[in-house]
Amino acid sequence: MHSPTYDAKQAMIVDVAREIVVGRGPEAVTMSGLAEGSGLSRPAIYQYFSSSAHVLGELVLNDMADLSNEVERIVGAVEEPTEQIRAWIHYCLAYLSTGEHQAIMTIGRSSLPEEHLGVIKAMHGFFMEQLVRPLEALGVDDAQSLCGMIYGAVSAAAGRIAEGGEFLTEARLLETFVDAGLESTLSQRRSGHSPEAI
Repeated sequence: MHSPTYDAKQAMIVDVAREIVVGRGPEAVTMSGLAEGSGLSRPAIYQYFSSSAHVLGELVLNDMADLSNEVERIVGAVEEPTEQIRAWIHYCLAYLSTGEHQAIMTIGRSSLPEEHLGVIKAMHGFFMEQLVRPLEALGVDDAQSLCGMIYGAVSAAAGRIAEGGEFLTEARLLETFVDAGLESTLSQRRSGHSPEAI
C-alpha cells in the first residue's frame, strides 16, 4: 500500500500534466517537463510513473472519475426520471464545455497505455448508465442507443460553448431537442408504432 506522501506526489505530477495539457497540449507532456514543473528530479518522476503516457492516462482517468462521481451524486438526488435526464444533460454540458475538459479530450486514446483504456471504458459505461436508467424508467425501448444520441448532442453543444457559444442558449436548444425526441419516441411507443426508417 502506498504512503500518503507517495499519493500526494503522484497527484502533484498529474496536476502538473493537467497544466501542461491545458496550456500547450498533450504532446508537450514529457518526463523532463513534469520534473521541472513539479520540482522533483526526473528519476523521481519514474518512481511514480513509467512514462508520460501513463501520466496522461491517469489524467484522463481522474477526469472521467470526477465526471462520473458528480453525475451519480446529482442524478441520484432527483427522483423523477425526466428531471434526472435534465440534471444529467445540464451537468454534463457544463462539465464538458470547460476549457480543462476540452483540453483533456485532445489526449488521443491511441496514445494511452492499454491498462488505462479498459478502466476508461468502464468509467464511461458507468457514467452513461446514469442516463440509461431514467430513459428505461420512462419506457424507452432502446435506451442505450438513445443515450448515445443524447450524449452526442451534449458533446456537440459543449464544443460550441467552448468555441464561444452562449451557455444558456445552447442549454435551452439542447433541452428542447431532447424533450422533442423523447416525446416522439414515447408517443410512438404508446401508439404501438415503431419510428419510420429515414
